[in-house]
Order: sequence, then C-alpha cells, then structure tokens
Amino acid sequence: MFNLKNIIVPTDFSKLSITAFEYAKDIAEKMDATIHLMYVLEKTPPFLAISSLNVSEEEVMKSMEERAQKELKEISHDMDEDSSIKIIEILRKGIDYEEIIKYSKEINCDMIVIATHGRTGILHTLLGSVAEKVIRYAQCPVLVISPEEKGGLT
Repeated sequence: MFNLKNIIVPTDFSKLSITAFEYAKDIAEKMDATIHLMYVLEKTPPFLAISSLNVSEEEVMKSMEERAQKELKEISHDMDEDSSIKIIEILRKGIDYEEIIKYSKEINCDMIVIATHGRTGILHTLLGSVAEKVIRYAQCPVLVISPEEKGGLT
C-alpha cells in the first residue's frame, strides 16, 4: 500500500471541481493526508473587464485575487466542517497547468485529483485541457474526475 501525505486539488470553482474535492477528501481521510486546494489566477486580467469597467489593471487583478481567496476559503470551510483533514488554500498567478506542476514539485506531492469537463471536438481544441496537460507533465499519480453521463455536472 502506498502512503499519501499531500494531495493537490486544482479548482476553477465549478460544481465539477467540487466533485473532485469530494474524492480527494475521502482519500485524505483514509490516508491522513493534507489537501492543497489550489486556484490559479491568470497573470493578466481579461481585457473586457478593464475596458468595460474603466478601472486599472491593478484594480481588476486585486479584485479577482480577493474574490478567489474568498471562494477558496468558502470551499475549504464548507468541506472542513465535517472532517478532521487539513486543508491548505493555495492561490497562484500564472498558466494553470504550469503552476499546478510547479507547486506539486515544491511540496513533493503524492497525488493530484483534478476534474475535467469532458469537452470534445472544437471546444477541446480551442480551450485545451488543463487536466490533459497536468497528466502529461505531473511526476505523481493523477486521478481524473469526469462529468457524470446522466444529469451531467458542468
């Protein structure tokens, strides 16, 4: 049996990524592991946010960062209430999959539990897949949680 101590759960705050957190929580409880709930903020804010709100790039980034911190805390608090597992909230700026891989090396991660939206065709081509890139570059096992067929999570 292998021993897991650090599990990264990247999130985009979608219902599907919360499902991945539930899987990680079950594993963490059984293995007495720490969950690193991670959100990666883009380095530059969306152009539309700057031009439509008539605010500076710094103000938009600060607002986005504060909102992300708040959401990380809410998810952590909601999941932590009924469990004794340790949850660490991580907010990074950069390219999502690169920051996930970099952080996994920093903490000597034992597993990454990540959700995928299951897009195919043109959406997959245009948007790419963070999960796919994490699988390709991670140096630890990656558990991929896919959307359910019936009732589908999105």
